[in-house]
Amino acid sequence: MSHVYCYFANLTLDDYYKIVLATVPLLSLILMPYIQYKIAKRQIETQQQIAKRQIADSISSRRQVWIDELRRDASQFLTLLARLEELRRPAPNLCDEDQKKNFDEKAAASLSAHELGIRIKLRLNPLEKEHQKLAQLLGALGDVCIDPPLNETEKQKQLAKKNFHAAQNNVVSHIQTILKHEWERVKRGDV
Repeated sequence: MSHVYCYFANLTLDDYYKIVLATVPLLSLILMPYIQYKIAKRQIETQQQIAKRQIADSISSRRQVWIDELRRDASQFLTLLARLEELRRPAPNLCDEDQKKNFDEKAAASLSAHELGIRIKLRLNPLEKEHQKLAQLLGALGDVCIDPPLNETEKQKQLAKKNFHAAQNNVVSHIQTILKHEWERVKRGDV
């Protein structure tokens, strides 16, 4: 140890400069690959985070479109079903022309409602419990949307309206639950 000390003690200032100048490239040979590795690793992590965020944003965007389309189709569907309920019970003593108009409107509304119902069901995920329940509620709504019996009494008419509105409200309430759940997923940026 004392030999090393003696060696450094005999060095001139010029010798120290030479040692420092020789050490800097040696250190850069050792440290630069490590620094480059750390920088590259950080850039890869940043790129992965950006890619994940872009995927989440894309999915959130599609989920928002899904929400908007479900809301639009459901409102049209429920409006058409309500109109069909009115058309099934036309005013008494309609003239032939008005009966034909009523029949034509009922047929067009029925066709549109059927298409919208299928579009709604095709948007549902059969593996999600909320969506399964909506499908059941839509079925229950369909079950109360029937033509009235001949010579329907006022009591039967009021009961049919009550059952329709209850089933309709159940569907609306459950769609609101699904839309709120999906909106929360959009806000969180869930994938």
